Amino acid sequence: MKERVLYLDVVRIIACLMVIMMHSPVVLHESENSTLPALISLLMLPCNGLFFMTSGALLLGTGMPYGKFMMKRLIRLFFPVFVWSVVYIFVDAYMYDIPFRESLLQICWIPFHYVNANQALWFVYALLGCYFIVPIVEPWLQRSSKREVETLLLMWIVSIGLPMVTCYINIPKFDHLSSWYYLGGFFGYLLMGWYMTKYEISWKKIVISLILAFLFYVVVNIQSPSDWKYYCYLHPSTVCYSFGLFGMIMKLVPANCSDKVKSILASLSACSFGVYLIHVLFLSKFLKNTDFLDSMSMECAIVARWFLTTIVCFSIVMLLRKLPFSKYVIG
Repeated sequence: MKERVLYLDVVRIIACLMVIMMHSPVVLHESENSTLPALISLLMLPCNGLFFMTSGALLLGTGMPYGKFMMKRLIRLFFPVFVWSVVYIFVDAYMYDIPFRESLLQICWIPFHYVNANQALWFVYALLGCYFIVPIVEPWLQRSSKREVETLLLMWIVSIGLPMVTCYINIPKFDHLSSWYYLGGFFGYLLMGWYMTKYEISWKKIVISLILAFLFYVVVNIQSPSDWKYYCYLHPSTVCYSFGLFGMIMKLVPANCSDKVKSILASLSACSFGVYLIHVLFLSKFLKNTDFLDSMSMECAIVARWFLTTIVCFSIVMLLRKLPFSKYVIG
């Protein structure tokens, strides 16, 4: 059995907490003061990138045959997503009086697209798409040099950064007809996570990446089209921010901890996917329009929603993990 890497457990836990925090202000978007929710969203942007990078660090380089790899990943991903998508669909149907026929139609589409009742599940579908590529890329990774991987990562960053050029030069958009378009996508995060785990990352690179993250954000937001801002998880600023944050965690988490600390972190990390699946149910369904939260200031309400959702969802997932066949429910 592959030995657990402590800092990867910490990365997954932090990414999970960031996802919950990012979604905590969602129910407050109707407020006139949107500065704080926008700032939280900006600071929490690396959350999904960190999840992708952790998957790359854990899965790339295993050398597992394609069929065995996909079967194992599908069990861990598809069944929990299907179960909770159905839950979200029927909760929405009950809350908003959606016809049964429409709910049934949504269930039929679960294998192909995330449900409207929880659009946060887009991440799982993107991750599954990346899984299809992992066993194909593996043979190349085993033969490639560090410089070759760095070249591919650079080409990936250039491909997702090319739309920035359209902010300042009147040229056609880089759409699906552009050759660079096919170098983009979320698989680059998996490759970056594998690269950072395999090769030593210096503090100098980490600091430079965080500085670049800030500069990219400033440059793009001086003058940019609205559709460029929309795809924020593939923004060069977010990529650099994710690189820096992942690297900081690698450096700061000690290699050796007590067995008790390792056990706690491993348990919380194992719950992270389940928490990702259910947190919107509690946050946006059960805590929406709650009197005692609505009476608070925006700042206190956001923190309270984040704290309550974190405690309740981790507790629920820990209990579910004790059930037989829990991997089909929470991964």
